[in-house]
Amino acid sequence: MFDPFVQNKERFASEVSQLCVGDLRPIPADPWIISSLLQKSIRRGEVAIAQRAALTLLNQRGSVIWRRLMIIAFEDIGAGSPDAVAMTVAVGSDRAFRSSIGGSSPAAAGVADLLCKSAKDRSAEYLGCGPRFHPELFVASPATALSSLERQLAIVADRDAPLFLRTLAAWHACGIGREGSRTGDLPTLLETYRKLGAPEVLLEATGIAAQRTREPITVMVPLIWLAARGRPQTGVEYCPLPPLVCEGEVPLYALDGHTRLGRQAIFRFAQSNDAVRECLECHVTGPQRQAAYLAAFYTDGYPISSRLMWQGCLDAEQFGIDNDLLLAGVRFEGIEPLLQVFRGQLGELNAVRRAVFRSAQAAQQAQAGLSVRGMT
Repeated sequence: MFDPFVQNKERFASEVSQLCVGDLRPIPADPWIISSLLQKSIRRGEVAIAQRAALTLLNQRGSVIWRRLMIIAFEDIGAGSPDAVAMTVAVGSDRAFRSSIGGSSPAAAGVADLLCKSAKDRSAEYLGCGPRFHPELFVASPATALSSLERQLAIVADRDAPLFLRTLAAWHACGIGREGSRTGDLPTLLETYRKLGAPEVLLEATGIAAQRTREPITVMVPLIWLAARGRPQTGVEYCPLPPLVCEGEVPLYALDGHTRLGRQAIFRFAQSNDAVRECLECHVTGPQRQAAYLAAFYTDGYPISSRLMWQGCLDAEQFGIDNDLLLAGVRFEGIEPLLQVFRGQLGELNAVRRAVFRSAQAAQQAQAGLSVRGMT
């Protein structure tokens, strides 16, 4: 049987043979923090942390890690390194191959290493919002342009159409998503990309990942790759990162709005810091929690260590940030002030995160002590 990933697997097997997985200790944190840590450490290119997070999540959740790594590859690596995306899918979808290279532990550590060292592009994540586009970003609604599958595929194939409209059309045309009610045609969408010149190995990986993860973001990457290839590029840029601040062995950037402790810390910080609280009250309509979670994310959760620079990538990033914060109730004119006040108060945010994490750890240890005494 033909294996489209055979070259990727051979190269990966050679690289994994150099790893010393036994030297990587698990990180003491719950699965939600570890999952957050895995993705953000990959974004930041922190190899040792990412490998430890990968092995910890593997121990905690087993095969769930392969879906997680596939999503990370498409969200954070994307068009920056199609080979790395394809290799992640190849490893994650082939248990026999993982067994042949020593099992899931070296495979997971190897994928974490690969993704950390790859050039990154998050444009698919910024533009792949599907119908969750805020109307304030558009002069006119794009709904009439997406009235049929035929029209959606025509927009995808139109190199002159706005990129956000092409990604929206692809979202509708792929036919996948959690709601399960949309119709679409994934094979025909992939064939449209093939005719436009997308790499075959990336299309194979996209098809597998779309079926296994059921995440529409996967089908955006070939389109972003085509857009980036068709525009001037300036290579890979190495980006400054916020400082690495840890509590014990856990980087505090892992405490984000997707974790229980992160939500607790961010909201406590937003209520206790006068400048942040006043900014939220001034610029957010309705509940402020989601706006605070997103502002924290866009402070130290989203930065990447190295990015593929192409004409339009910074516009895509700004579009995604604006869209997220507008949907969270932030007024357009308040987006930049809110981000600036959060970024200027990162030290205090981390101090609150540290206090929340320490308190949770102490409570957990006390509970463990009670359980042990109850058994004696």
